Amino acid sequence: MFKLKVFLVFFLPLALQAQDVLKVSRQAQMVYSKYDHCFMVFDDSTHYYTINPRQGAWRRHSIHMELEPGWDLHMFKQRFYPVAIGKQHYLFVMDGCGMVYELKNDTIRRIDNSYDQKNQFGSALYTYKGQPYMFGGYGLFEVKNIHTYFDFAAKEWFEVSENDAVSYPEARNTPYYIRTAKDLFILGGVKKYMTYNRILQDIWRFDLENKRWKQLGELNPDFIYRTKVRGFVQNKDYRLFHSNNQLTVVDIYRNKYYSYMSTRYMSLSRLIPDEQMQWVLDVRQNSNQTGFFFLKVKELNDLLIGRPTEYYLYKPLSWFKQISFQTYLWLSVLLNIAFFFLLFYLKRLTKTAWYKPKNPILKRKDFSEIEWQAIALIKQNDELELSALNYLFDEPGLSYETLKKRRESFVKALRIKLALITRRDVDQLLQESKHPLDKRMKIIRWNKELEINQEN
Repeated sequence: MFKLKVFLVFFLPLALQAQDVLKVSRQAQMVYSKYDHCFMVFDDSTHYYTINPRQGAWRRHSIHMELEPGWDLHMFKQRFYPVAIGKQHYLFVMDGCGMVYELKNDTIRRIDNSYDQKNQFGSALYTYKGQPYMFGGYGLFEVKNIHTYFDFAAKEWFEVSENDAVSYPEARNTPYYIRTAKDLFILGGVKKYMTYNRILQDIWRFDLENKRWKQLGELNPDFIYRTKVRGFVQNKDYRLFHSNNQLTVVDIYRNKYYSYMSTRYMSLSRLIPDEQMQWVLDVRQNSNQTGFFFLKVKELNDLLIGRPTEYYLYKPLSWFKQISFQTYLWLSVLLNIAFFFLLFYLKRLTKTAWYKPKNPILKRKDFSEIEWQAIALIKQNDELELSALNYLFDEPGLSYETLKKRRESFVKALRIKLALITRRDVDQLLQESKHPLDKRMKIIRWNKELEINQEN
């Protein structure tokens, strides 16, 4: 009897303490359920675990899995993420959208009429009023900004009908999200361009009730770096996360986040908070057992080490950036039309000498020797084959193609010079046309309004 008392005194506290820590594989899936006020962990085909933070002990629940042919437990844990939709009621949603399994009455079975869509890998997976939603992601060789939900009546996925199609986030992969009672916040993500990835720095709010998007601003570059280092989990709310030796707590409505630093955070693998940000599922990895996670529920205050550093989460958009691209486009079109109407009005109003054609008498002093020879030759013949000007540019050993290019450049420059001197339309001077008998040859014509003053 005495030995039994000694055993209970020394070993029972250790046994009770060990119940607080759950050892699972690194492929285990986990989620918080606000309906049962507990954390759920799935890692085996025969059972799953839950823990109520106030009770502090893990409960094991027996289950039966009915997987589709060709699927096994390892594949299921790799591609399906759990979400809570009711009391002891969970869905397992496929990573790329499509297939949905339901955990209810101790049985996991498929309930959808969809298929493996492979359309929204890396999307933000969240729930609203007991329905799973997905935003963004990658599939079919492009990044998406599609917003979908699972309809229980049709057992299919549909696009969300949104009220404002003008203001809408651009396509992105791995967008971080924060879900509150009335809003969904999308923070950054990655935009893929072929082999190049662009890190997005915007933050958007989606009004869940009114189904309307609004861009709030540009994220703090430090926050972008933290999420980039942290990596991405598809069904995780990022109000609380860690990266290396930093723990980040986000206060989305106050536009702030708080950073705690400690080497104790280095062993963290994931942090899953409850809805009130009071309790946290602490997921860690031991250096001597790298193939396993060790899970324990803690109060958030017990994880906050030292005094935090406060940062702004995002810079609000300026007035100019709040105007949509379509609005800028229409303003640009209207301003250009108004500008051209103004120019036309001024031209009609002033009738200055600049707009009147200048005296069309050409003087020799205004042209080079070769230009004057060409002008005189064309004027003398009224119509002249272009090849008749070749002698002006020919040189020994010069190819025909080079000769032709020199001639064309010369005629073009001469036409522009005549237009500047006479203030006439360049298309009305030295007009070219095809020879009526040989279409391969071109004829250049003299404008009869122009006269030549041979004396100067």
